[in-house]
Amino acid sequence: MKKSILNIGKNLSKSEQKNIHGGNASCPSTPICYGAFQSSFNFSCGTCEQYHALSNSCKSRVLVSVTCFGI
Repeated sequence: MKKSILNIGKNLSKSEQKNIHGGNASCPSTPICYGAFQSSFNFSCGTCEQYHALSNSCKSRVLVSVTCFGI
């Protein structure tokens, strides 16, 4: 039974694993927010253009305002 469970699926390469877990080391550490937010944050946010320039794996790690999507 154990062997049959361990053989389910396929082995992932390190790059595939990083994509799943968001392990891309090239993501910037700041800013952590993008777009127009209320002044409740004690730090400045990046622009919508900077947000759209991020890779998809980095986009999932930050806060983004709906204003960056033309809503």
